[in-house]
Amino acid sequence: MLDKLKQELEDTTRVIISESAQNMPAAFQNALHACVEHNYNLELSLLACASSRWCGSTEDTGMPAAVTALMLRAGITVHLEISDFAGIFKGLPQLLEERDDTLAILAGDGLIALAVEYIAGNGGRHSSRLVAEAVKAVGAGGMLTGLSLEVDRNDGVETVVPDGRSLLELYSGQLARFASHGGALLAGASDMMLDDAAQIGVLTGRAKFLSKRAELVKDRNEKRNLVFQARILMEQAETIVGHKSNATLFNSLMYLSDFI
Repeated sequence: MLDKLKQELEDTTRVIISESAQNMPAAFQNALHACVEHNYNLELSLLACASSRWCGSTEDTGMPAAVTALMLRAGITVHLEISDFAGIFKGLPQLLEERDDTLAILAGDGLIALAVEYIAGNGGRHSSRLVAEAVKAVGAGGMLTGLSLEVDRNDGVETVVPDGRSLLELYSGQLARFASHGGALLAGASDMMLDDAAQIGVLTGRAKFLSKRAELVKDRNEKRNLVFQARILMEQAETIVGHKSNATLFNSLMYLSDFI
């Protein structure tokens, strides 16, 4: 099922981009497609499908949120290929074949705008709320603030998130939160389940970030500590998810993919 959903997510996103950018310059079209064909953190987008299934609907019910999350993540990630960010965000995939600051900005902005346009038209009666959640995930309360603080930290500036949240929650957890919460919202979940789905997303997104960071660390003690923290977060998420039949996809994403 997981492989099938990954393929469906990729195919759906490819069609959306093709239909939207068909009259655009070839270089721009190719850049948009390249950004979403990297499979980077694809599992985090599929939290939307797992969440909708967990809330009593089908996996496909959450696909609009999954597609949106994928395009938002790709849009932010390609922005980080700009030369001014060189060396700050290590371990990210190179999405464009050749580094091109102008194309990275245009492709990133295009994907973010397309993601918002898409969920506005495919979120059904929850469209306005999903748009608000998507913007919040990448905006001042989410990824962009987290990335800005990370730049400050790289420059030696002490950074503190105003409301006490960690940088991990801002620029990794918030987009995963959007996917998981969005899938639950599309499934018509109760307020309590919506809150639980959002928390699962935050925990899983932070764990994914830590596990990726551990891959880049050479010091054995630091690597061990990062993996330990990631596992604790995943255990917390698993406690919320449970082990019922409708949690199978959630558990597959957590433990059968490359989270740990």
